[in-house]
Amino acid sequence: MADGLNDEVVGIIESVLVARGAAGVALTPDSGMGNPPAWDSLAFVEIFTTVSERLGLDVSDDDAIHFMTVHEIVEFAATNRG
Repeated sequence: MADGLNDEVVGIIESVLVARGAAGVALTPDSGMGNPPAWDSLAFVEIFTTVSERLGLDVSDDDAIHFMTVHEIVEFAATNRG
């Protein structure tokens, strides 16, 4: 997995969480829904949508299962990026 893509995905997720009021969030590859607490179901939808749009991914609702942790999002993006 490319560090640049990882950094890009982490930056996107952090920006979504900060916009939702979670300042100073520290993400790890295992971070996901509920960890940090700001990553709730509404944040999940926003993360799913924002990552898809910013990375130019063609993502169906069925692909949402791949968006459970930072690591899974990066892996999905690495294999599905156009």
